[in-house]
Amino acid sequence: MAARDVRRPVPRDARLTPAMSLFELPPAVTELEHSDEAIVVINVEGAVVLMSKPAEELLGVSAEDMVGEFVEMLVPSNKRWGHQAYRRGYFAEPNEREMDPGLEPEAERPDGTLVPIAVRLVPIRVEAELFVAAHITTR
Repeated sequence: MAARDVRRPVPRDARLTPAMSLFELPPAVTELEHSDEAIVVINVEGAVVLMSKPAEELLGVSAEDMVGEFVEMLVPSNKRWGHQAYRRGYFAEPNEREMDPGLEPEAERPDGTLVPIAVRLVPIRVEAELFVAAHITTR
């Protein structure tokens, strides 16, 4: 299977702006960057704001390439629209929980490889901002 670029433009308002560097994210978010777990943190718009090194290794993509991109770029292309709906629903009522294993979640690496995963979602509320940390393991 040929490698493909899973990145696509993200609306300007969903991207991290130069003024929103990693150093300006709340400490409750930035401390996850150094986790031994595979963690991807997104904002309410669905943009990736942080990836731990184990997440980069598991998903086969660098944080540099993913920060500012929609998290759906890590979802198999045939499930992206559905994932957007699930994500919006989750942000409407965030709570710590496992992603429904009945959905058989998978991640898609940039080379097209599918990775069966299990995901625990943990909301992080800092003042008026809401982020979600996805703790990812293989299944």
